[in-house]
Amino acid sequence: MAKQWVKKAVRRDPLVSFATAAERFVKEKPQTALSFALGFIAALILGGLLLSAHLKNRDSAYSALMRSGTNIYSNPDFALGLCDKIISEKQHSAKTHALARYIKGDALFTKEDYEGAFKMYSEARPAAAKEIMPNIIYAQGKAKESLSQFNEAMSFYQEFIADYDRHHLAMEVYLSMARILTVTGKPDQAAAHIELIKGRAQGSKWAKYAEDLLPKAKK
Repeated sequence: MAKQWVKKAVRRDPLVSFATAAERFVKEKPQTALSFALGFIAALILGGLLLSAHLKNRDSAYSALMRSGTNIYSNPDFALGLCDKIISEKQHSAKTHALARYIKGDALFTKEDYEGAFKMYSEARPAAAKEIMPNIIYAQGKAKESLSQFNEAMSFYQEFIADYDRHHLAMEVYLSMARILTVTGKPDQAAAHIELIKGRAQGSKWAKYAEDLLPKAKK
């Protein structure tokens, strides 16, 4: 009984069934089996080549984006050209295209094209990797602040603080908010942000920048 049960169990095993059928097929039709084997090997080789090409394209794209990032301030037009090339190439992932748009936005910001920069940041956001999302939200706010569209800028900065209060850009965001509140005639709210910066970033450049926003006592 045990032997019979084992035979039934083995027959039910899909891997064993496949191996048994394959062995019988090879014995009966060796030439056809060889053709299938060669086709399978060719498919593996093609798959390997495609994977290699994908990795090469990805590495090439990130290399170009790194060069673009390092040229944002010294040669923004060169950075824009590299980003446009990556954006135009269909083989890259959505995240790669998003990163290219974000970097392009920074290059446009450097050229004081704040509308164009905001457009790029907004296009980058839907597919951006979560690691750069805080940077994009901050950049959107900065572009709006540079356009003197203070309500929109504050909206982005508040979104940033709500989600990324401990991010390394948080002090810059609080400083930007304090600056807007000062410009728009809300000194009490600005002072609250300034005190927060001085408390959380004592002795840092952010604390000094915040101190500089306070009205100077008249002599």
